[in-house]
Order: sequence, then C-alpha cells, then structure tokens
Amino acid sequence: MIQAATENTVNVLQTTLKALGLRPGIALQVRRLVEGASKKEAQLFGAIENRGVMVGPQGSEGEDPGLTAGDVCIVRGFTGQHEFSFVSKVQQTYTQPFVYALLAYPNQVDARLVRQSLRTKTSWPIMTLAAEQRQDGHLVDLSVQGAMVHTRLSVAAVGKTLTLAILGMVDGEPSPITLKATVCHSHASQDGSGHLTGVSFHGLTQHDKLVLSYLTQSPQGMST
Repeated sequence: MIQAATENTVNVLQTTLKALGLRPGIALQVRRLVEGASKKEAQLFGAIENRGVMVGPQGSEGEDPGLTAGDVCIVRGFTGQHEFSFVSKVQQTYTQPFVYALLAYPNQVDARLVRQSLRTKTSWPIMTLAAEQRQDGHLVDLSVQGAMVHTRLSVAAVGKTLTLAILGMVDGEPSPITLKATVCHSHASQDGSGHLTGVSFHGLTQHDKLVLSYLTQSPQGMST
C-alpha cells in the first residue's frame, strides 16, 4: 500500500517495488553514490521481492552501467504513471548468461504520481499549434489525461498551452478531436530524430473523453 511521506517531501509517496508493478524493460538511470559519478542509462531485467533487482544495459548495444559489487547507488525510473527512486547496494555482477548487476531489494521506494493513468503506445499522426506555429508529427503514447508527441522541432516551452488535433476513428467513422493541452516536459529524442513533448489535457468535453477512452482501449481504431 502506498503511504504519504513526510511533509518535507511534498507529493512524494513511500511505497514498494511490488506496489509499483514494475515491468522488465523499464528504462532506468543508475548513479553510484561517489563524488564525480555520472548517471548511466540502464534497464530493469527483473525483480524478486526480498531477494534482488536485476539491472543491466539498455539493449544489446547499450553501455554497461559500470557497477561493481559493493557499490551503493541510486536508481531512478518511470513506470508510466510514477517517477520513482531508491537507494541500493550492488550484491554481485554477472557476465553470463548476460551482463547485469544484482542489487539488494529495497525496503522502500520514493515515488511521485505524474500521470493519472497508463498510456497506450501509438504511432498515429497529429498536428500541433502553438503561438501560431503549426507542426505535424505523431503520437508516441496516449491516455485520457495526456499524451506524448513527437515532432521535428520543439513545440512549446514547459508550462505553455498548445492545441493538439487528432483524427480518430470510432466504429469506422471519422471522429476528429481538437484538444487544449499544457506542456509538462520537453526534450530532444535520444535518436536525434526530433523532439518529444509530454502534454496534459484540460477543458475536455464529454465527447472528447469518450473518444479518448475509445482510442486508448482500441488503438487500432485510429486512422493512419
């Protein structure tokens, strides 16, 4: 069960890895707790309650996080709803059958809810309009509360409002929706192909909510 933390960590919750429902493949950032250590990209291979957490490189070409037995490190990640972090100690490292480090299973994880619901991954086309500048792009993921969009250039600064147009198909019929959204975060994509912008929707009509609910449950219903 997730419990509220102290008043000095507003919006931060104290929970467990099991309660967060982490899935193998979730992207992580790992940093050894020594002076000058940098963050390393990693991914979750698996976790066994009260036994350990398996962490390794992102993909076959990913860089080894560089952990060694005895290291104390901080691990950060995002479940799709919660940003989370925990401190752990490296129990052992392995090279067979693949490269990974086994971390001690944390008794407690700090988490912050940043999305009310999980998002459905998509690749559907969209159009954004901000400060009279239009850009075409596509959705990366979608929920009733917000979305991640990919465009060639940055759409708008964090905190700014934009218009997001989505052409949906409901029961085989076009059902376009135009939504107002606020930029929550913005950064260049890792592969250098463009820009990723996370937005939260506001001022939704009942029709908008119904269409979004349908699209997140039936992603094949979106026109490409």
